[in-house]
Amino acid sequence: MTTVTSPIPDRRRPGESSQLLAAYVGRRATQLQSRYLAQDPRARADLARLRRAVGRSPGSDPAAWDVIFRDFPPELMGRNDAPSPAELAVNAALCLFGVHLQSADKPMHVQDQGLGRAVRLLSRPEDTETFSAPTMRRFHALGTATSLVEVLHHARGLIQQFRAGGIGLDYGRLADDFYWLQRPASADNVRLRWARDLYRIDPQTENSPEKEISE
Repeated sequence: MTTVTSPIPDRRRPGESSQLLAAYVGRRATQLQSRYLAQDPRARADLARLRRAVGRSPGSDPAAWDVIFRDFPPELMGRNDAPSPAELAVNAALCLFGVHLQSADKPMHVQDQGLGRAVRLLSRPEDTETFSAPTMRRFHALGTATSLVEVLHHARGLIQQFRAGGIGLDYGRLADDFYWLQRPASADNVRLRWARDLYRIDPQTENSPEKEISE
């Protein structure tokens, strides 16, 4: 399968960069979310800047620079004029977070909730058995996307559905996914993680009293 690729190497080993960028995005999302839910007008403006930058190259929109790159780890910065894989991943994840939190009245950055699980929560149980359901069609398209632009297009559609359904997502994990998708050797590992997340059984749900009674 053709994979999303980027020619720019990171300054750290990939695993170290992955952890660093996931922590950075998780921290930035938490800060923005706390301010927004506290009705800070500056946070509302910051999120609007992120939404306007969705799908654009990092650095192309000066209005979003401060929101995306304030306290950005220098180890993750690109070595030349092209964005690094980490910069692309962070930019993509935070801009999508701006879409997700729009008009929300509860947290949409939810720690440890991966993309596959969010899709499962949004879908009806029978939807996961076929890719004909709208949400599953979008998820399938995301999983087979062959460029970062295509990935972000389908991810944005899912994020809009999550927002409508009140379903959160771990944006640190999403940034990590975007990072590894850019590497041919690890892209299918990301897709496998999404699939496992989609079909994983939650023991607490499966063994709840309500479940036992219904059976």
